[in-house]
Amino acid sequence: MTDHPIQGLMKTAMENIKEMVDVNTIVGDPVETPDGSVIMPISKVGFGFAAGGS
Repeated sequence: MTDHPIQGLMKTAMENIKEMVDVNTIVGDPVETPDGSVIMPISKVGFGFAAGGS
């Protein structure tokens, strides 16, 4: 059985999205508190993706 034409498109799209989205992406400058602690704002990313064909 041959691969469905959309299979390659989906694989490429998911690989590119995976490279662009990193759960540990820093989204701001570190903030140092008076007691010496450092707060680093990070992002938490979630996404959905769907496709279909016939």
